[in-house]
Amino acid sequence: MRISWQHRPFSLATRLTFFISLSTTVAFVAFTWMMLHSVEQHFAEQDINDLQQISMTLENILKTPDTPEQQKVARLSDALKSYRNISVLLKNQQQQVLYHSHDGPDLLSVPELPQAAGEQVIVWSGVNKNHEAHGGGPTTWRLINAKVTSSENGKAVSYHMQIALSIDFHLHYINQLKHNLVLIAAAISLMIIIIVLIAVHKGHQPLRNVSQKIKNISSENLDVRLDPRRVPIELEQLVISFNQMLARIEDVFTRQANFSADIAHEIRTPITNLVTQTEIALSQRRTEQELEDVLYSNLEEYHRMAKMVSDMLFLAQADNNQLIPERSLLDLRSETLKVFEFFEAWAEEQEVSLTLEGSPALIEGDPLMLRRVINNLLSNAIRHTPRGMAVTVSISSRHAWVDLTVENPGPPIPPEHLPRVFDRFYRVDPSRQRKSEGSGIGLAIVKSIVTAHQGKISVASDAVSTRFTLSFPRYRQQAG
Repeated sequence: MRISWQHRPFSLATRLTFFISLSTTVAFVAFTWMMLHSVEQHFAEQDINDLQQISMTLENILKTPDTPEQQKVARLSDALKSYRNISVLLKNQQQQVLYHSHDGPDLLSVPELPQAAGEQVIVWSGVNKNHEAHGGGPTTWRLINAKVTSSENGKAVSYHMQIALSIDFHLHYINQLKHNLVLIAAAISLMIIIIVLIAVHKGHQPLRNVSQKIKNISSENLDVRLDPRRVPIELEQLVISFNQMLARIEDVFTRQANFSADIAHEIRTPITNLVTQTEIALSQRRTEQELEDVLYSNLEEYHRMAKMVSDMLFLAQADNNQLIPERSLLDLRSETLKVFEFFEAWAEEQEVSLTLEGSPALIEGDPLMLRRVINNLLSNAIRHTPRGMAVTVSISSRHAWVDLTVENPGPPIPPEHLPRVFDRFYRVDPSRQRKSEGSGIGLAIVKSIVTAHQGKISVASDAVSTRFTLSFPRYRQQAG
């Protein structure tokens, strides 16, 4: 069996600690490098400046006119006694050594410097004669190469001079500084990591608090809401979104609980009627006609229960996105007229007239489903229209939509009930007889069918009339 291992992402605390520590450490390393480079540059400039000053002093001695060569060398030797860690090699133009410091390195072993105008400074590692005698190691020197021209007895004389300055003291200081900075950097980096860990831990405390509050929420306390003002601003939108999600979940739970209670009540009513009528029929001997009346009454209750179960299965399909209309091209006005024919007799019985306004409008949809929508809205409108008045169905087109409005006069629906008229088993007046009001899910079916057709539905009610408006996408060719 092949097992696939998936690496778990690092925690936010680990990521923050790593990146903050890394950035701080990099900044400190860059500062350390700049500091060391600055110190090295300073020492190099100081050494070069010292070498140039010594070279200038010695050049002035060698350039003294009409002075014997031996006297120049003697004065040069006396001048060098005041300098420490300085070694000089002086040659004449015949490359003969005129002077060589006794306690310095063997400058004769220095590689031949390129002949160029002006002074040249190099770094060279050699063995000090005194150190060598005592078994010491090599010493690092900074060398300057100078060519001096003078006159002696009216003749031009040139000298080649090498001056070496020991820089071991500076290198020792720099190495010690590097060592100390490494230790300090390690200590500061460790301290930064600890401080960042503590800061991140404290910074995530509001997140843990929110998580703990969320953990304590269950189906029994869905009314709990988190206070966005008591969390950092970074978590404010998260808390607001969570509260909105919680409100939707609470609404679903409430609707589910009410739905269960309503469907139990709806089913209990016909079952109670069946049981009661059957018990009465069996309480004594009945005639054949009486038993037939009981059976017809029971059959009516069975039809009502069957219709309710059918409607519930229809809504269950809509909830599971299984309500897929069979799309065909149809005229919304023509479909409305077919429903009018079905309701003519009942409308006359209720002394309510039916009026259709608007021109033909083509849409794509399922004819049976759309007739069911118009049927439910029309039956609901006729039921609530006072005698002697009319129900008006109007069809209009606007841009990419076709609107169908079912309007009936009558008592207005209170504004607080309008958002819930499409809920299942919801009734504006719960005291009304359920038997005459139907199953209570007609408008819920209407909304499901309209949604399945990518349409929209709305309701408005005032003292004049109540209006249900359906909007469907226009047929594409007609929309142009």
